[in-house]
Amino acid sequence: MHNPDHVLDQVRTRYRKNWRDWLLHSADTQSSFPLAPPSAQAIARESDAVGRWVRLWRNWSETRPTARLRSVMRRTVVGTQEVFTHLDLPTVDDLVELDQELTEHWLRANARWAQLRALPGGVVDERLRPYLQQIVDLDDPDFDILLDATKWFTENPRSGLTVRQVPVRGMHTKWLARNRRLVLACLNIAQQPSTSSDQPDEGLEQDDLDPLGLKALPVYVDVILADPADRALIGGLRHLSAPLPEIGALPLRPEIVLIVENKESAYLVPDRPRTVVVHSLGNNLNVLDEIGWLDSARQLYWGDLDRAGLTLLSRARARLPHLVSVLMDPATLEEHRALAVTDQTRADEPDPNLTDVETATLAALAAEHGIYVRLEQERLPSPFVRDQLSRVMDT
Repeated sequence: MHNPDHVLDQVRTRYRKNWRDWLLHSADTQSSFPLAPPSAQAIARESDAVGRWVRLWRNWSETRPTARLRSVMRRTVVGTQEVFTHLDLPTVDDLVELDQELTEHWLRANARWAQLRALPGGVVDERLRPYLQQIVDLDDPDFDILLDATKWFTENPRSGLTVRQVPVRGMHTKWLARNRRLVLACLNIAQQPSTSSDQPDEGLEQDDLDPLGLKALPVYVDVILADPADRALIGGLRHLSAPLPEIGALPLRPEIVLIVENKESAYLVPDRPRTVVVHSLGNNLNVLDEIGWLDSARQLYWGDLDRAGLTLLSRARARLPHLVSVLMDPATLEEHRALAVTDQTRADEPDPNLTDVETATLAALAAEHGIYVRLEQERLPSPFVRDQLSRVMDT
């Protein structure tokens, strides 16, 4: 004998499974839920319990006008007993009326679906189906931006603008990175794998923007020309920040390329023949694929002594298999552990390409009770850094 709470769980489960179909096809579908009524033998055996069960359902239904209880009469040795067999709900509206959260979700879904169907050019039901829950979950300002963005891209399919130039109030690069797939679905544009979809806080690449007719801002790369001879080729500049194609086209043939995670630390590198420093890439490590003069150089990497730093190292090595880390070993961490702080940031696991020494460093970052530490590269004493870098680069 199912009680109302048990059946309500079934109601919620059926709603979660079917609400998209009900929404897209506008069908008033009757739903029935069996109540597992007692048999005649069970009634005779447990008449008091059955009576309480019948009263429970009768009282429950009296406060819920949309609920209809189907019943039968059972003949038993103790007399005839009416028992309820099913909860019948003639329409979807009747079903959601049983639960406040379902009611709110259904009303929100219907309201938003009506607005989506009113968009210029219409929408394709099956294209939107996988994204309906995300659309319903959007807060009101984000949903308004989605509508406005869809209208604008429908009217301007090949604008050639950057994201921030699009005259849709509230839409910026991070918003589009998070919601790009929703916009494409509303525009009935086929989805392609996005190079940045797993990292929504980062800039969109050109492949992500092509379906929307937008152009990406150029990726800038920061380099330090540590060789005076190289600087002489470009007017004596030591520090450069330029679009990736321009950096890749520099007439350089370095013997050593040192990739440094942070700008301040990169400034410690002294002048050295045939040495170039690439720094401040963050997660934009894909640029390493497009700088041709890196290929023939000895490639070194120096980053923060923390989990994120080792993850970035592993991602850089995935692109440059011969990459060698410097100042990222357990000895450096232990010697300067007093300068480390607690690391409470979330960090992705490194790719499985760390060396044994780097893996030992990762283990050494763990303190007690699951707490990690981090030692930023800027905290290392400058004389120590210069000495160690010179030793490595002279080897």
